[in-house]
Amino acid sequence: MELARLTFNRYQGLLTAGAISRQTYDQEKSAYDQAVAAYNQTTQAVSQAESGLLQTDVDKANETALLRRKEQAEAALRQIEVNLDETIIRAPFDGIITEKYVEEGSMISTGTPLVAVQDPTDNWVDIKVPETELSGYHLHDKVTLTGRDDKTKVTGEITDISRKADFATQRATSERGKDTDIITFNVKIQINDTRIRPGMRFRITGSEPA
Repeated sequence: MELARLTFNRYQGLLTAGAISRQTYDQEKSAYDQAVAAYNQTTQAVSQAESGLLQTDVDKANETALLRRKEQAEAALRQIEVNLDETIIRAPFDGIITEKYVEEGSMISTGTPLVAVQDPTDNWVDIKVPETELSGYHLHDKVTLTGRDDKTKVTGEITDISRKADFATQRATSERGKDTDIITFNVKIQINDTRIRPGMRFRITGSEPA
């Protein structure tokens, strides 16, 4: 358009000086008017494009905000699902309820124990072994135990021998004598027998080295 304007100004001067005809001048003026119209149309198109870009930026900002709100809503939903899931009472393993600590309808807080559950297939017997006999017990030895009724016999495996003494089973007969207290150590024998119940007593009646 700038080139058309300069050219038109020169032709206007030539017309004033009588160097060109009116027809030539009119042709150049028409070309200039077309250039101005094209420029104005292009400027308007640029303006519309810039407005569109601004709207696009606004749309992107709105989209980002909506995505953030969606993520927040999804996080809240996940928390609600967790809370609902925690209203279902589940035992950590299959077993038998041996004691109930709360009554139905009671108000409880998080972490409050509800019941005691015993796994009948995961049980053991603790034997207190005097230090004078401890050398006869070894990890993974197979042992046979008999209940106090002399009828219940179970077999198990020594899975732990404590490193720390328990208590004295025999006191010294004289403080000045050579006798000393005899301490005991706990020997854990894994049984895994459904006949075993808490509090039952057993004695070792046989053993087989590992």
